[in-house]
Amino acid sequence: HTQDRVMPTYAFTRNREQFAGDVLRKLGVLNAGGTAQARDYASVNTALDLRLKELHALGVLWWQVSGATTSVSLTGGVVSATISATDYLFPVSMAVVVGTDEIPLEIIDHRAYQAIPDKASTGEPEKVFISGTTARFWPVPQSNYTAKLTYQAIAADSEVSATPDVPVSCLRALVDIVAGDLVDDYETPEPKASRLLQKQVIGLTTIRALNAQRVDVATVTPDYF
Repeated sequence: HTQDRVMPTYAFTRNREQFAGDVLRKLGVLNAGGTAQARDYASVNTALDLRLKELHALGVLWWQVSGATTSVSLTGGVVSATISATDYLFPVSMAVVVGTDEIPLEIIDHRAYQAIPDKASTGEPEKVFISGTTARFWPVPQSNYTAKLTYQAIAADSEVSATPDVPVSCLRALVDIVAGDLVDDYETPEPKASRLLQKQVIGLTTIRALNAQRVDVATVTPDYF
């Protein structure tokens, strides 16, 4: 007799309601097989969405919200332009369109921009300093241009019956993080509150490790000339 082989599966999802149930069970608010109140779901959903926004802004990035693009209109003689994308978080790269070419711009920081001696000189832009949604160009555009911006987008709010906007590998750690955020709201007694907060710290470390960039390890052969 040959045992039938069970084919492996790779897809796994937890929708927002299932995620909230996991968090509420951690807090002891929901028993196995129980049903949570609407206000409890609302509390978890708010805590989840706040964490999604914060984690991504802190640099815990996942593929769902990376690589967004938008166009920025530059006006001749005007130093600054506005990034109008409502989900804009921070820039990745920018290029100015000149004819059919896209010329990369150097994205500089506040100190580098302040060090430019003649900020009013005009020409084809070479550098851009981005503060919030305001982009300041140097040289000041001599005519109208269009710039193409690639940016990291703000993580999306969770939606009813949908999977939170995180990789599935991060869900367990995120449950611990959100549960820790709610110990005061639910007046979780000690020592359970301390345990949940300790697991939250571990969860934050884990979620950063899970989202670290991975590259294939290969032998590098040096060339000697």
